[in-house]
Amino acid sequence: MINEGVWVALSFIAFVALVWKRAGSALSAMFDKRADDIRKALDEAHQLREEAQAELTKYQKLNREAMQEAEQITANAVAAAEVIREKAEENAKAAIARKQQQATAKIKAMEAEAVAELRARAAELAITAAGELITSKLDDKSGTEIIRKDIASIRKIS
Repeated sequence: MINEGVWVALSFIAFVALVWKRAGSALSAMFDKRADDIRKALDEAHQLREEAQAELTKYQKLNREAMQEAEQITANAVAAAEVIREKAEENAKAAIARKQQQATAKIKAMEAEAVAELRARAAELAITAAGELITSKLDDKSGTEIIRKDIASIRKIS
């Protein structure tokens, strides 16, 4: 007959086989669940990565558009500044030309005034000198004769 040790060993092996069968299915279910959870997590990670990649692409596109718009704004600002500078330069040249014309006109007016003043002063001096000369050279008789001639010539004019 079979020894007790063999029966114990066979019983132990049968026990382990039953436990392994029941525990194996539980372990297998647990591992399958864990594998499904990992698979779901990987799928979610892939989906999140694709969404992140799409957002990155969208951001890069927006960034390129913003850079192009900034370059356009800068170019427009430079062009506007150039137009303003040219206009200011034209206005400055026109203002300088007006000031030169005004200064020239003022100088001519001052020259004319000075010439007129000199002529008036020369006429005064000539009249004064003529008066003094006439007074010193004329006597009463020749003075009266000159006055009569002047009155006669005035009557002819009127």
